[in-house]
Amino acid sequence: MSAAAIGQALVGAGTALTNHLLAREQTKLQREFQRHKNAVLGLNANLQRDALELKEIDARQADRDLSEQIQMQGMAQKAQAEVSAAAAGVTGGSVEAVMTGLERSAMRAQAARMENTSSLFRQLGQQRRDINVGQILGEDRTVIPGPSVGSLLLSMGTSALQGYGSQKEFGSKLLNSFFTPKTEG
Repeated sequence: MSAAAIGQALVGAGTALTNHLLAREQTKLQREFQRHKNAVLGLNANLQRDALELKEIDARQADRDLSEQIQMQGMAQKAQAEVSAAAAGVTGGSVEAVMTGLERSAMRAQAARMENTSSLFRQLGQQRRDINVGQILGEDRTVIPGPSVGSLLLSMGTSALQGYGSQKEFGSKLLNSFFTPKTEG
């Protein structure tokens, strides 16, 4: 075996090892990029969920304020009606009818408030589901295969054999055909 053939075989095996190490690093980078992209997607979804939480807090506070306002307005109207009736000297069924009407009006206002609040919370719940689905659908779950030791050994063996065979003349035309460079023509 000549030194040139051994040298070519070693160069081929070294090239195969270098390519394998580069492929491993590229796989690591691809996996890190995928992990980073998924982390950013998760952070974005969390920011959107936080914004919804703030909307819900504001909606609850606005609902409490409106409920209190409706109650205060109802009590003020009832008190004003009682004072007006007393000042006019009116008693009996007509005063009762006015008071009942004011109570019904306050109850209708509370019912409308509750319906509006329920509708708002249904919309916020749908937005939360949309965010969750968007995160799930946007996540990259692609399997990124890395180079295997088997492929390294096969590549090294093939490269070494090609390097060795390019420097040697075999007694078989078939073997020589594997190692002679193909010319286009």
